[in-house]
Amino acid sequence: MKLRYQGVDIFPQVSVNYCVHDMYAEGRSDTLVVRFNDPKGVWNKWAPANGELVEFENGSSRTGKMNVTSLKPENGLYTLRAMSLPLSGLVLNSKSWEAVHFLQIANEIAGKHGLEYENYGCTDHLYSYLSQVNETDFEFFHKLCMLEGCQMLIFDGKLLSYNEQQIEGQQPADSLEIGDDGVFEYTDSSDQSYGSAEVFSGSYKGTFAAPGSTNKRVLKPRSIVYATSDAEAARYAKGLLRHANKAEKSGSLSKDLMLGYAAASLIKLSTSKAGAWDGTIFVTRVRHDHINNRTKLFFRKPLGGY
Repeated sequence: MKLRYQGVDIFPQVSVNYCVHDMYAEGRSDTLVVRFNDPKGVWNKWAPANGELVEFENGSSRTGKMNVTSLKPENGLYTLRAMSLPLSGLVLNSKSWEAVHFLQIANEIAGKHGLEYENYGCTDHLYSYLSQVNETDFEFFHKLCMLEGCQMLIFDGKLLSYNEQQIEGQQPADSLEIGDDGVFEYTDSSDQSYGSAEVFSGSYKGTFAAPGSTNKRVLKPRSIVYATSDAEAARYAKGLLRHANKAEKSGSLSKDLMLGYAAASLIKLSTSKAGAWDGTIFVTRVRHDHINNRTKLFFRKPLGGY
């Protein structure tokens, strides 16, 4: 194992007794929590500070560069907390965006916070007008991604956006068999799903219905969604419907440490006790407990058709 602080591996010089890394496919920043004692007094010599860089690595599993958010002495121990989001990304902003493309917004936000940007299948739509009101740049961009049927994540100094439907349509990168050594839980909330969505914005209206669905429930967003054409409103309705329905079949499983699995990836799952859930899953979150040698995967079935 390696624990790099400001580029230097300090793992051999401290005694780590807790190390948990959470990776998210959407909506949240990856987090790292490390707890250790410092019998040689090395940690105090570092004069650590929030915003400095830390990275943990265990074989094929790595956190990428993360930003320290908290350093606390607790009963002779130190607890270090970090996240993939730059600390500058916590600042609230307001801005009007006019005649701007999706990729322009992404690159501007990434560059502003010292990140590189990578796009995986998100269409470079042109927006006549967008309003960012008292929200962080990443909250604003995440909301835009959701409306477009995309998602964003931050990893190792990079802002990434990906087209959900496109990613879910790929072949699984790996397979996973769960036997008696695994603990798993599945949830089917299909009865709470929607058959269609409607977006109204001034004189503009857009609707989208799930292909082949006989569900009569209509999703109407609780918050205001601004659109500048019927086509844009319909596109947003599609994105909102996907966001509302995609987790209708979801679950989690845990077993001995499974290095190499990452959020936003596809896995072919097979289980010894729940064959009805076998098949391709989309990983929404991975929690690696490197000290207790345990991994927990959170996942959902891919949403077909839209």
